[in-house]
Amino acid sequence: MDTKTPSTPGAGNRTIPLLILGALGAVLFICAAAVIFYKNTQHLLASRGLEEHSQQVLNLLETAAQRTERMDYLGRLYLTEKNKDDLNTVQATAVQLDTTLSQLEDLIWDSNQRNRARSAHVCAHELTQQINGLLQQSTESDRMSLTRRALECRDIISRMQVEETILLKRRTEEAERGTYRNQITGVAFLAVSLAVVLSLFGFLLRDARQRIATEKQLFRMNEQLNHTIQTLENQANETSLRAAMRGDLQLCANLSEAYRTTVRYIAQVVPSANVTLLTVNTQQQLLEIGATSDAQAQILDGVPLNACCAMRGARSRRRAPGHSEIDCSHFQGTPPQNYLCIPLAAQGQVLGVLYLGCPDESDPSGLDTHLDFLYRLTELSSMWIAGLNLRLRLEEESIRDGLTNLFNRRFMEIALDRELRLAARRKGELSLWILDIDHFKYFNDSFGHEAGDQVLRGVAELLSASVRTEDIVCRYGGEEFLVILPGIGSETAFLRAEEIRKRVSEMHLDIRGEGCKDVTISIGVSTYPHTGQTIDELVRAGDRALYHAKESGRNRVSMAESAIAV
Repeated sequence: MDTKTPSTPGAGNRTIPLLILGALGAVLFICAAAVIFYKNTQHLLASRGLEEHSQQVLNLLETAAQRTERMDYLGRLYLTEKNKDDLNTVQATAVQLDTTLSQLEDLIWDSNQRNRARSAHVCAHELTQQINGLLQQSTESDRMSLTRRALECRDIISRMQVEETILLKRRTEEAERGTYRNQITGVAFLAVSLAVVLSLFGFLLRDARQRIATEKQLFRMNEQLNHTIQTLENQANETSLRAAMRGDLQLCANLSEAYRTTVRYIAQVVPSANVTLLTVNTQQQLLEIGATSDAQAQILDGVPLNACCAMRGARSRRRAPGHSEIDCSHFQGTPPQNYLCIPLAAQGQVLGVLYLGCPDESDPSGLDTHLDFLYRLTELSSMWIAGLNLRLRLEEESIRDGLTNLFNRRFMEIALDRELRLAARRKGELSLWILDIDHFKYFNDSFGHEAGDQVLRGVAELLSASVRTEDIVCRYGGEEFLVILPGIGSETAFLRAEEIRKRVSEMHLDIRGEGCKDVTISIGVSTYPHTGQTIDELVRAGDRALYHAKESGRNRVSMAESAIAV
């Protein structure tokens, strides 16, 4: 798992102060820009006010100039025509001029202009007085003096206009420069503010990208951690299940229990699958159903070994659409689309096949997900089944006679002791047959040991086929056999022994191609508790009855103590 850290702590520690400094810088720049803009605006407004003031002054000066000229013109006109209307107009114009010059004097701020305004006012006053003097008596020289006075007043007003025009131009230029400075300052502060904001945005964007990258990496690490945890949990569950399976297999006393245990645990791994264990019948070379998890299993019982593709290829086979669509031949009806066959093999021996089939409506993904674990469980069960097979074979060999496949004398003693105890507890009866093949030495001497072995096997097979399931047939030694008959009384034991004797006498063996040879037996019968209470007593009584039958001519059945012979 990747343990690389998404970002170092130092980078995070540097980012926060930078963001704080950037934010403070942005605030300071905005505040400074606001102050500067405020001052520039005030200055601009002041410049605009001065400009308007100059315009007002120029307007008043223009009005004063016009009224001065009007007074001069009307005064001369009156002196010429002596019209009262002109007189009234001159007097009204003089009053208006005085008012205009008073307003002009109050309006002007500049000291030079203010002085000129006073001079103009004085000149206008003198002009008014001169006009009033001329109205009573006038000469040509007085009229000329009036014109000169009017020109003087007009000259003062003209100089004031020129000066005010210069002031207006200067103030206009200053206002324009202020506007330009304001624009430059605004653009500069805007650029700086944008740079600061973009820097802050860059830091935030970088931090956001780092955060997103960190979150993605944490998400991937989380997924990896969850996957690791899930894997560990699955491994723990698999280990627990495998340990439980091993424990149950250790408790199995026979192969049927081992088969059922294997199927039960395999079905827990893939609950949706139908599980069937097919075992190999080595004698008949067939696959037989050993255990199944589905009562309605669609697997045929008793099919040839090559009916399963896994047996043909000697390896596991997964059948799936588009992967491998060749079906095995051990199905009843239509095979499913998804199934898995795993051979069971251990100690160089093929034991069977484990079949897992998914119905068409179920999800087959469990077969692929748990494939390795299924292999491990199959391997475990194969080893235990092989070990159990070996143990049962060794036990069988230890209690069976190798020639006749009957129980040997050691097992006979164990079984007879058990049955005697059971008969004593139940207060029932138990009978013994002790059989001996008549003239057996003759077969060995005349035809060889192979012929003797053939006779022994033939009698053993007939005895095994003629007794009940609960009866125990043993090879007592040499050509002698001992049969334990639980729950059988003396009379029934005698009659059944007689039937066995007749069947043997009717048996004919073709020995070494020399024709059929007749075989007969002699039987001694003893019964618990009438002829003995212990193993030794019952066996001795049976031996005595057997000797009595032989002495009576062989091919007979004899009862212990009563010495009844037929």
